[in-house]
Amino acid sequence: MDGAQRLLVMASLLTATPVYGSGFALIERDAAGLGRAYAGQAAVVSPSAVAFNPAALPTITKVSANVSYLWNHLQPEDAGTEAAVPALFGTTHGIGLGVYGEFGLATDYPADWSGRYHALHSEITSARVQIAGGYPLTPTLRLGAGLFLQSFEAQLTQAVPTPLGDRVSKVEGNDTGIGWTLGMLWSPLPDVAVGLSYASAVDHVLRGTATTPRGRQGASVPITTPEVVRSGVRWAVRPQIALMTGATWTRWSRLQALDIRLEDGSRLIEEHAWRDTWRLDLGGEYTREPWTWRLGTAWDQSPVATATARSPRLPDSDRTWLAGGLDYHTGPWSLSLSYAHLWFAGGRGEHPPIDYSAGSDILAAGITRSW
Repeated sequence: MDGAQRLLVMASLLTATPVYGSGFALIERDAAGLGRAYAGQAAVVSPSAVAFNPAALPTITKVSANVSYLWNHLQPEDAGTEAAVPALFGTTHGIGLGVYGEFGLATDYPADWSGRYHALHSEITSARVQIAGGYPLTPTLRLGAGLFLQSFEAQLTQAVPTPLGDRVSKVEGNDTGIGWTLGMLWSPLPDVAVGLSYASAVDHVLRGTATTPRGRQGASVPITTPEVVRSGVRWAVRPQIALMTGATWTRWSRLQALDIRLEDGSRLIEEHAWRDTWRLDLGGEYTREPWTWRLGTAWDQSPVATATARSPRLPDSDRTWLAGGLDYHTGPWSLSLSYAHLWFAGGRGEHPPIDYSAGSDILAAGITRSW
């Protein structure tokens, strides 16, 4: 096992988590960014730009460690879970390395709930190791690019009725793929920065096993994680005040179904019919040394458009963010603490016919050292 694979394994073990971006995406990578609901993140120069926009990487040496603790409240059956999501970034001379969670999902229903023939336990764990760099093409324009290794692991269970009572069917598998990112950071005015970034899709074929009442056999599941396009604007209104806004587009329409292919030639298909989504955000920060205060809000569109597409594995719906946070600066150190609450619109599913409601809380802490 090489160094990059070891990093992926470590990150994956730590990021088995409920989902907080749209679909099963994670954006919890930067404690300071959470304080403004990640508003305008594509235009923010920070170590976490490894994950958001490689053109916005700092030119000085920095190391940043962050951890977000997430609580997901999902009804019915109190099926939400909680977990810690770590992220680690290092940058120097416009080059950066990052290890962070990219996707995650976890729902857990009791064995006797009414929808047990559709879902019991569902878990997705995904992590990235990325190296990226930015280059000043002109005094006002920086371009960036990155290459990443992405792990993806899934485990899905559900009940199956038999003449002898319910039995549990389980499918699990994993894979590692490669993707790339591009970015741009443009400063048309001294106090304005405009960022744009693109992260590629990654094709996976998860290979593992399927356990059904007929026995255990090999299984594979092809899945493609979506492309993401981010834009952001940061405006330093005054030396102490900055406003940020941004938009993110995610190509979730790639996930139309889970096609589980068994070794004996049979197939298990779960229809999802997801759509592409938008995320819109707005935030700001006020600095009065040694403190920086942040506030932000965002609207996150769900890829689930109809009750038919709302699976109990991930009964997603549109959500609204409200976040706040602060930094304390002392010498070369910066300490960040942020909190966000997410309100979900909720919705009805058809398989089974049931109403879902949800809410989420996120608490993040980070420490950054500069040289």
